[in-house]
Amino acid sequence: MLANNHSVVFYDLELLKKPGLAWSPNTCKTRFALNLKKIPYETKWVNFDDIKTVIPAITKSDKRPLVPVIVHDDEPVVDSWHIAQYLEEKFPNNPSLFHGNVATHRFFQNYSEKHIIPAVFRLVLLDIHQSTGDQALQDWFRQDRESWMRGKTLEQFAGDASDNIAKLKSGIAIVSAHLKEFPFVTGEQPGWADVALLSHLAFLAALKPEIFKDHVLCDENMRAYWNRTEYIRSGVASPNL
Repeated sequence: MLANNHSVVFYDLELLKKPGLAWSPNTCKTRFALNLKKIPYETKWVNFDDIKTVIPAITKSDKRPLVPVIVHDDEPVVDSWHIAQYLEEKFPNNPSLFHGNVATHRFFQNYSEKHIIPAVFRLVLLDIHQSTGDQALQDWFRQDRESWMRGKTLEQFAGDASDNIAKLKSGIAIVSAHLKEFPFVTGEQPGWADVALLSHLAFLAALKPEIFKDHVLCDENMRAYWNRTEYIRSGVASPNL
């Protein structure tokens, strides 16, 4: 039986030094999708340590444990994209994520993942490392992430902040021009494309609010978009405008 009559249990990733902060772009996609579809849910937090035991116990899988995961009707669903498709199927009378055009929304997600999220990740990487938890957990995070950084340290991979900000602004420029004409990424109604974009922006807003405010919200179109999508971002920290 789920608490508070929530129909979905949602597992999110917590930084132990920033408890209760929704920051991960992958889990934010699921949180925002649930918000957009107006589906009640209960958040259960896991951290970089207990995710190794909590998630396998739910998914019954020997694959690397990852979030987001939801449980609905005793069925676990893994991966934000698969979760979105599942929610669309199981809650057809709630607001739609795809509006009958999955491909367009998927295309924009791919755009954002190529042109926006890489710069954001480099900007916040060291903040994630420092916020994971105690020294042992920070050491684990460093070793785990540096294992796929082709010989680079976290600091080397993060690179120069000014270069990353320039790349971020370049990636956002075309989005801003589009949002000057339309209220949402795919037109008059919000959908999965907005969920993807907002999750990437929230990644930066949660961990580098000063950069987000100075280099994203300084754009009039992006600031207006951020404000009108507040209900989708419910539960996520936002810098003061």
